[in-house]
Amino acid sequence: MATGLISFRDYMAHKVKEYYAEGFREDFFTAPELDRSFGYAVAQEIYHLVKDYPKPLLLELGAGSGVLAFDILTFYRKNHPDFFQRLTYFIYEFSPYLREVQKGKLRAFEGKVFWCEELFPIDGVVFSNEFFDCLPVHVVKEGKELYLSEGKEEIWAEFCDTRIGDFLERMGYMGLKQTLEVCLDCLDFLEVLSQNLKRGYHLVIDYGYVSRELKRFPKGTLLGYRSHRVADPLEDTNRMDISAYVNFSALEYYGEQMGLKKVYMKSLRDFLVSSPVFMEELERLSLSEDGEDIERFSRLKTMLVSMGDRFKVLLQERL
Repeated sequence: MATGLISFRDYMAHKVKEYYAEGFREDFFTAPELDRSFGYAVAQEIYHLVKDYPKPLLLELGAGSGVLAFDILTFYRKNHPDFFQRLTYFIYEFSPYLREVQKGKLRAFEGKVFWCEELFPIDGVVFSNEFFDCLPVHVVKEGKELYLSEGKEEIWAEFCDTRIGDFLERMGYMGLKQTLEVCLDCLDFLEVLSQNLKRGYHLVIDYGYVSRELKRFPKGTLLGYRSHRVADPLEDTNRMDISAYVNFSALEYYGEQMGLKKVYMKSLRDFLVSSPVFMEELERLSLSEDGEDIERFSRLKTMLVSMGDRFKVLLQERL
């Protein structure tokens, strides 16, 4: 490999770490930030999974502004006080800036919420919303991988990791004539997670695809975000998040190899419409003439329509 080249995977890892360390989370909205009903739906699902655990542990991966954690804990304190007393809530977060933001948001739950930078043995639920899409990816096309020169010229050369070829073969992608992303970091993290999840579930919510949908993305799925706009991931700016659609088929396949059995995979729309607490609130808001309720109803429709098909929900159970 010629000197001065960096794999796109390493470039993305650097940019994402830089972005989140500086705390630039105002460049896009996530579902929890649209409305608390999302968090209540997640909370209700988790409750039904582990309500009988004596001391359930909930671990959220990458909690962003902390709003999802706030809504989940608020829901439990109001609706399931006994469960609230028994549970412990951990947040996996490497950004010092975001940890401080989360601590401020969750001040009302001091003593109930803790932070970690490494996974540990868990009986309960590990869950995330828009976590795996931020892990760095190798960009490949027809047996070559994308590298960048110091001047950000795109260079296609041999794979830097032999596991890329193995991944393509296992997933049946070897003959594809298109650009696609291979997230070995996703698989590495999933393996560490599976080793630490002693009993319980893994819940993933993210924008992504399954293998049969790959043809919809002939040029890959990389996205850059800045100031609420999609931007070129290779643009030279410190204020940009880079992400890629999550390969849910890969999470399912490799999860099975690691002892995580799929319970279900569904669209976010199907997940939300199957949630009693979400649908009750949707119906209430639809009948209200209050200005704030009308705004909230519009945001819930955004979740169902704009995000409903792009986002998927995967639930895995530790075997």
